[in-house]
Amino acid sequence: MKTLTTFAAVAALIAGIGVASAQNSQGTAAAKPAAAGTGKFCLTGKDGPKNCSFMTMAACQTAAKGKKGTCAANPQDATTGSK
Repeated sequence: MKTLTTFAAVAALIAGIGVASAQNSQGTAAAKPAAAGTGKFCLTGKDGPKNCSFMTMAACQTAAKGKKGTCAANPQDATTGSK
């Protein structure tokens, strides 16, 4: 009987951790700010949300100078890059 009680307590603890982890991951995803802009390239820096207002990589890289930011293709852009 003692073993069954211990097993039930451990199972309840594990289930509680799983529920808490699931709630935490949903809260974290909701807390991330959305990327601003509909350009083809995004500037990501240490401060603030992504700035996706750049139509060219060169424009993004110019804006990134001095901000320690990086430029990449906008993941929300519907184009594939092929012509």
